[in-house]
Amino acid sequence: MSRAIRVPVEETVSLREAKANLSGLTRRAKDGTRVVITNHGTPIADLVQHGAGSATIIYLKRPGPLPKPARLTGKGPSASELVLMDREG
Repeated sequence: MSRAIRVPVEETVSLREAKANLSGLTRRAKDGTRVVITNHGTPIADLVQHGAGSATIIYLKRPGPLPKPARLTGKGPSASELVLMDREG
């Protein structure tokens, strides 16, 4: 016996329509429809069933050197030092 394969359906809506019909769009996403939200005709977001999106996360680094250190008020490292510690893990 063969199983039916669910093929995602895509729907495009404007940002204005998405704001007005968010509940209905989330129900459609839950049922497997990929909803593409556009702003002036340009796609800006995809509404998909939870867990159906890409698991790949891309981290972008700012090109060039960090700005000169600026001391925060109080004790502790500067903002630049905090950024460096965060980048180094």
